[in-house]
Amino acid sequence: MINKLYIRSHKSSKSQQQGLILISVIIAISALIIVGFALASATSSQFLLTSTDTYSANALLTAEAGVEQSLQQLNSNDNFSGYSSNQQFFNNTTQGLGVFTTSITSDPGNANARVITSTGKVYRYHNTSKAASTKVVRVTAVGTSSQGYSVYSGPGGLILGGSAAITNSSVFVGGTITMSGASKIGTASQPLTVDVANIACPSGNNPGSTYPTLCTASQPISLAQSTNIYGTVCATGQTSNGPNNNIQGGHGGSGLKPGCTAPSASPPAYDRNSQIAAVTTTASGSDNNYVCNSWPFNRTWPANLKLTGNVNIASSCNLVIKGNVYITGNLTIGGAARITVDGSVGTTRPVVIVDGTIDVGGSAQLIANSSGTGIEFISFKSTASCNPNCTSLSGNDLKTSSGTQTVSIGGAASLPGMVFDSYWGKIKVAGSGNVGSAIGQTVDMSGAGTVTFGTTLSSGARTWTISSYQELYPSQL
Repeated sequence: MINKLYIRSHKSSKSQQQGLILISVIIAISALIIVGFALASATSSQFLLTSTDTYSANALLTAEAGVEQSLQQLNSNDNFSGYSSNQQFFNNTTQGLGVFTTSITSDPGNANARVITSTGKVYRYHNTSKAASTKVVRVTAVGTSSQGYSVYSGPGGLILGGSAAITNSSVFVGGTITMSGASKIGTASQPLTVDVANIACPSGNNPGSTYPTLCTASQPISLAQSTNIYGTVCATGQTSNGPNNNIQGGHGGSGLKPGCTAPSASPPAYDRNSQIAAVTTTASGSDNNYVCNSWPFNRTWPANLKLTGNVNIASSCNLVIKGNVYITGNLTIGGAARITVDGSVGTTRPVVIVDGTIDVGGSAQLIANSSGTGIEFISFKSTASCNPNCTSLSGNDLKTSSGTQTVSIGGAASLPGMVFDSYWGKIKVAGSGNVGSAIGQTVDMSGAGTVTFGTTLSSGARTWTISSYQELYPSQL
């Protein structure tokens, strides 16, 4: 009897254990199913987010492609008004279909500029009923042309490094050209005129009283492997095209002209004393009437103004200039400052002469008036004992001064039509953008971008380059 009860009890216990195992298995399987669904849902959500991001990025690239295509057309035809119908950028199973439309309108604030608005749309493959993503980009393009040399250096020469490039301007170098990195002058489609006088001897830090004179034992252009000059090149004493035939004619240039003697070209002269004698208003360089020490940040510089000491135009200062200005210290322009040439000056370019250094950086804007008139900035700083009143320099004084940096233009400079002159020293142009003219005893461009030069802004045929970029969001449309 006991055995029978034991057997029954044992069977019951075994059945209970099997039931518990079955329940545990069911729970484990249910948990795995739930986890599987969660992972599938997360993976699906992540794929959807990634897909959305990809479509969004491709739509922005498509809109930017529309800007580039429109800019290319505008450089061929000033009257080009944009692509009113869809232009295909890509169409494949991976990216889908990408199209853009563009419009080009006049800038109400600048008669010499055009506003390009580009809309990029990306559709899923085989589904063009609704765009997967839409992006809108708006840029301002400024038209510039160059009359004569917009890049001019004295015996200190022209230094190009990194991936710095010069476009849209004739180049005169009184001394020598030294090119390194992947720098270039001109392009195959837009060759430039380059004249190099090779007047940079004797060499060394203390060349003596005969400096500068013609160098007869060396070639004036030094080229690295990946550098290029496209255009018509007249360089006194130059016989080499470089290690990789670096000097080329491009489409319209004639390359290096053998046996050519560069034409003479005097540096732009300016009568500093006459401008100082014409001063009618004098104030401190920190006077809040002329610099933005407090809100509201609107200021005006009248014609024939003298500011003593250092002057700093920064923050969101909005300055209007009405004529010539003389600054006895250093001039710094930075932040989000805006300096606009008043319409009352017409075509007479205001000149800002500075006894110290000139430094332009940040996101500062210098804006020509409706006549296309910009500002000329001149630093008269030198290392000679006559500083800042020197009227001529030569010998060791000129050699030392030409290596001293007195004008600096940094960042993504957007300074179309503006002239910068380091009268006795070195001008350094870094970054990329638009500059009217760069003048100095030495011109140093060792940045990582292309600088488009051009002192003339007008509505005729010229080179158009982008001066501002903005991605527009739905609230801005």
